[in-house]
Amino acid sequence: MKQQYDNILKNLSEKQKALFRDISNLAISSDIVLEFIRTFCDGKPSLFYGKFEDVMAEVDGNNPCYDFFKYNDIFDKDGKVKKFIEDNREALKDYSEKYQAILQSSKLFKQSNGKTFGTYQATELSKSVSDNAFFEVNHKIVLGDGETTIDSIDSLTTLINDELSTILNDKSVKKAFEKIDKKASANEVVRQLKRIIETRPDLVEKLLDYDNFHREVWKGYFARFIDKAKDMLTAYQASKPILNSVLQQAAEQRTAWEETISIFNHRFSVPFTVKIKNQTDLLLNEEAAALSFEYSTPTGQKEVESKLLEEVVLSKGELRAFYTLQLLFAIEKMKKDGGQEHLLVFDDISDSYDYKNKYAMVEYLCDLKGDNRFKLIILTHNFDFYRTIASRLGVKRNSIYMAYKDANEEIRFHPAEYLKDPFKYIKGKADRPEFFISMIPLTRNLIEYTKDITIGQPKSDYLNLTSCLHVKNETANLTVNDIEQIITRNVDVPNMPTAQTDVNIKDYIYNAAETLCQPQSTLDEINIENKIVLSAAARLKAEDYMIAKLKEVMQSGDFSAFYNSITSNQTFELTKKFSELCFPSHDIHLLLKEVNMITPENIHLNSFMFEPLIDMSVWRLKELYQNTKTQLV
Repeated sequence: MKQQYDNILKNLSEKQKALFRDISNLAISSDIVLEFIRTFCDGKPSLFYGKFEDVMAEVDGNNPCYDFFKYNDIFDKDGKVKKFIEDNREALKDYSEKYQAILQSSKLFKQSNGKTFGTYQATELSKSVSDNAFFEVNHKIVLGDGETTIDSIDSLTTLINDELSTILNDKSVKKAFEKIDKKASANEVVRQLKRIIETRPDLVEKLLDYDNFHREVWKGYFARFIDKAKDMLTAYQASKPILNSVLQQAAEQRTAWEETISIFNHRFSVPFTVKIKNQTDLLLNEEAAALSFEYSTPTGQKEVESKLLEEVVLSKGELRAFYTLQLLFAIEKMKKDGGQEHLLVFDDISDSYDYKNKYAMVEYLCDLKGDNRFKLIILTHNFDFYRTIASRLGVKRNSIYMAYKDANEEIRFHPAEYLKDPFKYIKGKADRPEFFISMIPLTRNLIEYTKDITIGQPKSDYLNLTSCLHVKNETANLTVNDIEQIITRNVDVPNMPTAQTDVNIKDYIYNAAETLCQPQSTLDEINIENKIVLSAAARLKAEDYMIAKLKEVMQSGDFSAFYNSITSNQTFELTKKFSELCFPSHDIHLLLKEVNMITPENIHLNSFMFEPLIDMSVWRLKELYQNTKTQLV
């Protein structure tokens, strides 16, 4: 629509420039188009052509053209001339009446039957015979008295000047003018008006009807350049039906914009309210969507610029919601395209959202899914969002995939995993080593969250499970059977290992990691149980290494005191002491730092630390374990 509208306006604009350039030169005004808009359009450019048509309806080509004064000397932008006329209406009226009275005694200037032959008409007559051709062919002008004959331009000019001088020098006229002169001298703008009145006293009568005279002046301009004015009028009237249709459609689209803003204001939680300005005008000008933002303050609503919201006011989550407004506009527009189908791809749409706004987006996606015109592809790294979308949108399992890169760096799609309770899935396969090992951090956390771990059996169970994930004094004596008993005592597990029950738990973890690293082993990028095994094994290898090295450089008693004093963050505390006393190489230092950074999130299983297991590459964990095995010796 805008393209169609712009093409029409481009053609009209060229005709407008041609006409108003001539008017500008005549009126001696550099912004004459704006003057027309201020005069007839209430300052709204969009009304220009309609108002031009209205004025042209009163132009017949014979309208007098007032070209003897500068436009702004009478119609100044500040309205000082109009105010002067209103304030001094009686004095001006008195002057006009005195002038009109003495006019009746003039040979030349007359007023009769509603018609006036005044200074304007005399000047126009003088112009038309100024080349003397009229008189040189023996034509003459005979005045109404039947006696006075004019046979040359000089005699006409002399008559006009003499008659005007006689009128202006009349005592009653001069006295009336002195009153105006006195009041006009204080203001430069009005002083220009006074000079015009001095030479064209018949203008005063028209000035008393200021607004009507203003309109007359414009009709005179168009009459002077009637061909160009008619050309523009014809072009406008020819395109008017199309323009009106476009404007109507733009106005109708306002409803769609308002609906979109309503969706945003009601669903998304942000400290501002969005409103829309006069969209009909703005859609058809060179501006983007005109939105206003009212920010909530303790004292009420305050309108702010969108730039301020983006740069200063909003949090990242609120800012993301703010940008979503543009997305809603685009999608809601698609809904107006009839039955056309659309494919929408959402890439990490929930990133940086506050939780309240994340669920607002989920709700909106649910609405889109219910619309047959939209097909959705939703991509995310956010595990919680992944599960929420699958649940709230009722997506069938065969439409959900986990993407990953395999060992050959090829992108693969894995059928959806962990859509429901992942811990139930792990517990159901505890007879397999990697799942059994995954039960250790799960059970440990359950004991921590549900029991008092400072006394009795819960304390013993909790410490023994911790000794599976850190190298403690008890670690060397714990067997798979011991851990199995702890797990079954705290969790209802249907299947447990049937072999290797007397194997030390640390060796059991190492053996499981070695199996995963075998060339023939097929590692699934998605399965979290493999990542838990490799993380636990890598950390145990690192602690084994640091403990052995610290024992070499510390006195036995000092080491025991330090080692037994560690109650939390053991890997970190060992790394800190190891770096102080053993001066590791750069490569060793970086490797231990990587163990500290990566493994904790993969070993502490709860709802907030589960996501890293999904996003972490199993190949990186495999490499980390192999590096600890080969470098930490």
